[in-house]
Amino acid sequence: MEQKRITWIDGLRGAASLFIVFHHFIMGYYPAAYKGAEGLPHLQKGVEAAFSQSLPGFFVTGDLWVSVFCLISGFVIANQVFHMKDEKQFSRSLLKRYPRLMLPVFALSAIVYAMLHLNLFYNGPASLLSGSEWLAEFYQNKTTLYDLFFSSIVDTWIVGMSTLYSNAFWMLAELFAGSFMAYILAAMGRGMNKRMLYVYIGAVLLYLSTNSRLTDFALGVLAAYIIERFGERMKAHKKACVCAGILMLGAAFVLGAYPVGHEPDNAYRILNHLPDRLNPVYFYHMLAAAFLIMGIWLLEPLGKVLSKKPVLFLGKISYSLYLVHIPVIYSLSAWLLVRFMAGTGNYNLSAGLSFAISLPVMILLAWLFYRFIEKNCTRLINKAVDKLTEEESPKKHDGVKSK
Repeated sequence: MEQKRITWIDGLRGAASLFIVFHHFIMGYYPAAYKGAEGLPHLQKGVEAAFSQSLPGFFVTGDLWVSVFCLISGFVIANQVFHMKDEKQFSRSLLKRYPRLMLPVFALSAIVYAMLHLNLFYNGPASLLSGSEWLAEFYQNKTTLYDLFFSSIVDTWIVGMSTLYSNAFWMLAELFAGSFMAYILAAMGRGMNKRMLYVYIGAVLLYLSTNSRLTDFALGVLAAYIIERFGERMKAHKKACVCAGILMLGAAFVLGAYPVGHEPDNAYRILNHLPDRLNPVYFYHMLAAAFLIMGIWLLEPLGKVLSKKPVLFLGKISYSLYLVHIPVIYSLSAWLLVRFMAGTGNYNLSAGLSFAISLPVMILLAWLFYRFIEKNCTRLINKAVDKLTEEESPKKHDGVKSK
């Protein structure tokens, strides 16, 4: 089978990373738009609390976009594995996974380590203005070189935690474990036996029963399998595809806006009646992520929009943007908020200017990080894996020359 690159997936990955940036800025500078009535408001009475459980919240619900990110990873891995020519290609891909994720994290953590010791984080003073506990609780203490190495190489991937260097790193252990699970599930279905559909559905239900983020990766594999095995027959029914795509996107929009920071008290209350075993926040966002990806696949015009160059550029730097945006929010954005407030006394103007300046800086830094760190890490990893997987030449064995 010849692999066809699905370009809109790269665009969706870029959009997801950008929306996660929006989510974290809101958590830090407009806490009521995340926590509802429990957060300190900065706009007209009730506006932020209403936004926290409204449909536009779809675009800034970070938990949803983490699910999208994970589901995309499972989808892309499965799509690659289904089209691999031999076991060597599979082994090479597995060998690359950990260093491919870890080395950029180590580089970013080293940068944060230096920033901590240079006192470049201003989130403490900024949190007093914004009222965000999330903004106040991080980057308060300097770290050691031991912390830097152990956190970047072990804790982030095995223990699973926010770590000392970014509170966005909490999901990287899930990304790491989910990737390997996706490789295994996808390898099981390489023969495209139709009965594998039941295995994949079973894996989804199994992980879902424990509210595990691994459900997203299993769903990604399932989506890739359905598209690979049944896609052409499904796309033959164009009108049905359009109707199904619109319905799925509508469901994704509604379910994806389910609030995270507090229990809803508006129309979303009707969704609060799941079995106790299921976490409604994760359950609805996981469903929304699956509906979103399948809906985009069914609606080709939307896929073309996500394949535009600016969106694909965001997709290319998405991992770098995910890594660099937290240090920027806690340093530059916070510093700008404090400085603008001192000069204007207007919180919303100051926060708006802080965001308007910080966002292009984040994207620029993400591109630089991608260009000079992530790409070079990938190049080094490829060379190392080439050495590890090259076939050995015949050698002497037990003192006897091979003929």
